[in-house]
Amino acid sequence: AVAASDPGAEHGKKHGGNKVIKKVLIANNGMAATKSMLSMRQWAYMEFGDEKAIEFVAMATPEDLKANAEFIKLADSFVEVPAGKNSNNYANVDVIVDIAKSKGVDAVWPGWGHASENPRLPDTLAENGIKFIGPNSKVMAALGDKIAANILAQTAGVASIPWSGDGLTAKLDETGAIPKETFDAAMVTTAEEAIASANRIGYPVMLKVRNELFIFLLGSS
Repeated sequence: AVAASDPGAEHGKKHGGNKVIKKVLIANNGMAATKSMLSMRQWAYMEFGDEKAIEFVAMATPEDLKANAEFIKLADSFVEVPAGKNSNNYANVDVIVDIAKSKGVDAVWPGWGHASENPRLPDTLAENGIKFIGPNSKVMAALGDKIAANILAQTAGVASIPWSGDGLTAKLDETGAIPKETFDAAMVTTAEEAIASANRIGYPVMLKVRNELFIFLLGSS
């Protein structure tokens, strides 16, 4: 007898892949989780004629379960995770990786928000042979910070609005991060530097403090 071919393996080989993904952990909730599973099921049906070609494991907090959330019903199975703030569950890298390992998933889809911008997640998953459906940690390191992201955009020739670091470009270091001296050159660290930059840029200006506070300055006075 001739064994049936694996359409997933054939598809992966055709497109240069090196791992067949048949089981995915959805490390998110709400609309993000719902849309991801619906989209992947539709893709699986269009590609293989089988919407169940990919198995989904969901993470669900007690709050999600109490609400009978739609994404839980869409998943093939779910794992209950701690309640409360997202650092207890959807943003907790250790929780996500532990579930991924215990459930034997091939890949993790992080969605947006939560742990999706934490470079430690793709790195830790890779150490355990699990694929991360998203950018690698080097890209996250460069784009996860507004200053670094603007410098990277300028390096790529993307037009940027005037700011304290306009005109700066950089070559990523071996970690994928913007070199510290370039990063520091983009910031203002004293009132005098802030005033000088504001006068150069022109009013009104917005001052962003590292703790996410935004201050609007309407004039030099």
